[in-house]
Amino acid sequence: KYALLFISQCIKVHKAKYSYSMTINSTRLKKQIILLPINSMGTPDYVFMEEYMRAKEQEKIVAYEKYIENRLAKLQNVKGIAPFSEKEWGEFKIGKLFTLYQGKSKGLNHLEKNINGISYLGATNNNNGVLTFVKKIDKLVQKGNCIAFIRNGEGSMGFSIYKEEDFIATSDISVGYNEYLNKYNGLFITTIADKIRGKYNFGYKRNETRLSKETIQLPVNSSGTPDYEYMEQFMRKKEQESLLRYLEYIENQTFVI
Repeated sequence: KYALLFISQCIKVHKAKYSYSMTINSTRLKKQIILLPINSMGTPDYVFMEEYMRAKEQEKIVAYEKYIENRLAKLQNVKGIAPFSEKEWGEFKIGKLFTLYQGKSKGLNHLEKNINGISYLGATNNNNGVLTFVKKIDKLVQKGNCIAFIRNGEGSMGFSIYKEEDFIATSDISVGYNEYLNKYNGLFITTIADKIRGKYNFGYKRNETRLSKETIQLPVNSSGTPDYEYMEQFMRKKEQESLLRYLEYIENQTFVI
């Protein structure tokens, strides 16, 4: 496993030379030359490759354990909340919950890609909506702590994404702001909002008018307004439970260096 993981990384170094016009077919793959560490006999040093990858895995595990412990420390004061079955829910229109703005970018062709730049949001539900990173252009930047509603795009139309950081978005995305929004209740709302996505297709697109009229169900407080505190505590509890499971899993594994 470990030697093969090492070799696969050495193969990936050459991926840039291949494209749709020059596919990595079986003939080209057989002729592909890669660099590997060798032993005293001049043959691939599989022992070194395995030990190297095992050490890398251990580094990742130690870093991940530290990350989990830090996250759990910040979640110590999670409040107890009522289960869904005991909570009253209400219906709300997206246009009433959020102030909506359209993404400002006309497309990637007008921007310069930069790995150290600002995230660029497009019509994808992968990587939290990030297609790539681009050079920052102030007039195109959308402020973070918002929900990005994907209105168009194959396989992603109807999805919603919470964005904590600033970003640039394509015009196929509408960005929604709410004064009570934060990371946790934002993640709660996007999970609920995604339930609507099945109604949209290329014959019935999610334009701005339809988006503003979308109705979602949310837990409410005694005033009949969205219970943002409840949503936040629910998601904090979910994160805490997940982190504890991950930590338990790691502690029960045997990693040989």
